This record gives sequence, structure tokens and C-alpha cells, in this order.
Amino acid sequence: METYDLSQITAAEFKALTGEPVIIHFAENFSLPSTIVAVNKLNGYTPLERSSFSVEFRTDGDHRVIAQGIFKVVLPDGKYLDIFLVPIAQDPLGTRYEAVFS
Repeated sequence: METYDLSQITAAEFKALTGEPVIIHFAENFSLPSTIVAVNKLNGYTPLERSSFSVEFRTDGDHRVIAQGIFKVVLPDGKYLDIFLVPIAQDPLGTRYEAVFS
């Protein structure tokens, strides 16, 4: 599996994937189907060429809350990112997690 360069990925790339299925690997033998539900531009400082942004993921139909940590997120093209996810809310469809790219 190929990885994305975290310093190069942009909000626009995630925005194009809104509503698309992803897999979040919370542990070696525990993963959940999830969906990208929101991409938000942030005003924070970043030394990178791209702007800061956040991405919200929702586990599909699973309401367990997994503690924050670094998890492997596999995108629809099969490439993955190891990103820090924080649980932020639950809704009728699952648990929402946020990743901030600054």
C-alpha cells in the first residue's frame, strides 16, 4: 500500500472525497468502514505551502468511541495516511472523528 505525503495533501483533495467510503484501522485487527463527512478550512498558521484544514470522518453505523490516537486511514484509491484522529461527536449514523492538517 502506498502512503500520501502529509505535507502535500490538500483540503481540495479531501473535499473531492466527501461522502466517499474510507477504512479506519484503529488497531491491527480492528478496522471500521467510515465516510468523509466534512472538510473545513482553518485560519491557523502553517509553514507549508498549503492552507490549514480539518477533515471529519464518521464511522458507518458504529457508535463506539475510540480514544484519540494515530490511526491508518485508507482512502478510496487504496493509498493511506497515518493521521491523528480525535473523537468529536456521535450522531445517529456513527461516531465522528476529526483530523487537523496544519
